[in-house]
Amino acid sequence: MRMPSKLLALALAATLQSAMAGTISLDFEDVTTTAPLNGGYNGVTLSGAAWSATSEVCSYGPGGDPGDVSFTRPNSCGALWLAQDPTKASTNSAQSLTVSIAGGFVNALSFVYSGSIAFPNLSVRVYDDLGNELGLGLDGLQATGCSGFVFCNWSQPVTLSFEGIAHSVAFTAIDQTVLLDDLSFTTPSPSGQLPEPTSIALALGALGGLGWVRRRAPR
Repeated sequence: MRMPSKLLALALAATLQSAMAGTISLDFEDVTTTAPLNGGYNGVTLSGAAWSATSEVCSYGPGGDPGDVSFTRPNSCGALWLAQDPTKASTNSAQSLTVSIAGGFVNALSFVYSGSIAFPNLSVRVYDDLGNELGLGLDGLQATGCSGFVFCNWSQPVTLSFEGIAHSVAFTAIDQTVLLDDLSFTTPSPSGQLPEPTSIALALGALGGLGWVRRRAPR
């Protein structure tokens, strides 16, 4: 009876794998210029006051030119800058960038951030596909200033939990005062869709079959 048991276990694992949640992680280590970062990017859509940020302590391109932004973080050369247009003076007003995922994301999202001032007033809001806010959101996140760099003190991972299927998250802060990094989202499945009823039925059937075989196996 061992062979049928192993086959059923393999079938169960394959069925469950298709229904398991997936993860989208954004670390911005592939950005090589400080520029507007709107449109499709690594499985998400960025819009609003979104710029890539390249660290001035790292080298880019064939000539090894340094980056443009005064930030440092161990093992990191790229980040997401919440800025309307950092080539111009800060507006000192609240600006927002939005990260959207077509297939949605569930349960929670996480990120780290660094602020150039103590009170960037970073707020985070999650919305479903109809624009309804999910969860309580986060308000007025503070930061710690740096010496030697504009951005150098990074938060521990911040987690925002919610119920339902979200499709976008909006980050709002004073113009040019926040860098974001290591954004992580859990999608309903690797394809970004909820598990199909047939997949759930197959998984339950495989579980039942495995239990039946184990009961009939000689002791």
